[in-house]
Amino acid sequence: MPQIKFSHAYNKLLDLDCSTIRTAKLIEIMVIDLEELHPWFVAYDTDNGKYKLPKKGKYIMLIFLKPKEFNIFTTLRRYTPGKYGFYQGKLGCDFNILMEQ
Repeated sequence: MPQIKFSHAYNKLLDLDCSTIRTAKLIEIMVIDLEELHPWFVAYDTDNGKYKLPKKGKYIMLIFLKPKEFNIFTTLRRYTPGKYGFYQGKLGCDFNILMEQ
């Protein structure tokens, strides 16, 4: 199963019981420009700045579906053609969620 790493247990990774999820299904991928994102979205995605993003740049937005509930979360990853191809090839796949602490 592919893996995706996070720098800490973001609030968006909690399930309805407030436990950190361990897996999620990749349901969409899109290329975005950071400067076009609303500050509210950036605050949500970074847990109010716990992870610092640059002000601009090309990124990949991944949308995941949490297990056992109809609830999604996003994550942003720096764009490279290789990363985009990797995630594009994993649409519909479950990912293990890892914390880098």
